[in-house]
Order: sequence, then C-alpha cells, then structure tokens
Amino acid sequence: MQLKEIEALKNAAIRVGSVFKMVFYPKDGITPKGESAVDRTKYFVIAGIDSEGNYIGAAIINTDIKMNFAHEIAPYQHCIYPDKYAFLNGKYRYVDCYKLREIEKQRIANKAEYIDCLDVDDIDKIRMLLKSSPTTDPCLTHHLMKNRLNCRIVSVDLRGY
Repeated sequence: MQLKEIEALKNAAIRVGSVFKMVFYPKDGITPKGESAVDRTKYFVIAGIDSEGNYIGAAIINTDIKMNFAHEIAPYQHCIYPDKYAFLNGKYRYVDCYKLREIEKQRIANKAEYIDCLDVDDIDKIRMLLKSSPTTDPCLTHHLMKNRLNCRIVSVDLRGY
C-alpha cells in the first residue's frame, strides 16, 4: 500500500465513534506518569465535530477513575467492556465524559493510530454523558448530537455493523 493510500484510509477513519491512540502532553491536560516522563500515550474516542472542523476527542479512555475526584467525575464515566472490544486487552476501561477535548484533525491524521470503533449504544451513551457534564460548553453540545456514528466505512479491519 502506498503512503497516499494509507493517509486516505486514516483520514476516512476519523469519524464519530472512532478510537485512536496518541501521545498527549501536559498542555493537552494529560499528566505524564513517572518522574522523568514528558508525555503519555492514551486512547480517545471521537465524539463530535466543532464549527471549525476540529474533532472533539471526547473522551480519553482510562484504566481507572481517579479516586480523589470520584465524587465529582464518577457520574460522567462510561464503562466499556473487554468482551466487546479486543483493544481493551481483557480489562474494563472508563471513557471520561467529564471533559471534552478538542483535537485538530491534522494532529490526529499525522500522530494518532486508528484502533477500533465503538458501537452505536456506547457512543450514544458517551455523547449523552458529555452533553450533561457541567464542564461542557453549551455551545458545543449541538456538535455532539449531529453526525451520528458511522463506522461501516471506517473499519480498517473491515469490522463493522
């Protein structure tokens, strides 16, 4: 496969419901783990598109809920199950719907690795939690509810529904 074909395929994968893996930095609101770490690789889900065409990578996928903030953020976590998604490697994970994160399309295209696509039920629940989060700008909520999930055309591994 030629580089142009790979780039086109990756751009096609950037849709609502797509899961990517990418390196994040403190400027992204992600705290590196380890004393000398400067970055951290995290999974995230595309939840909507803003008015500038940037993707709202909704949700960082975490292994655990931070206990020191649990009273505040726990109602806005959506559990995804390893029996549905192989990329979870047999572990339950939590999609953090407490805070929306805008990620530029170009950054995703250049730096992120496509992993999978969440099913309609999971992405609908994620979008509703994001919409109800006290940290979500009401001006952005309409972006979360448009562009319904469409993974049939994106699945690199031809998985779909």
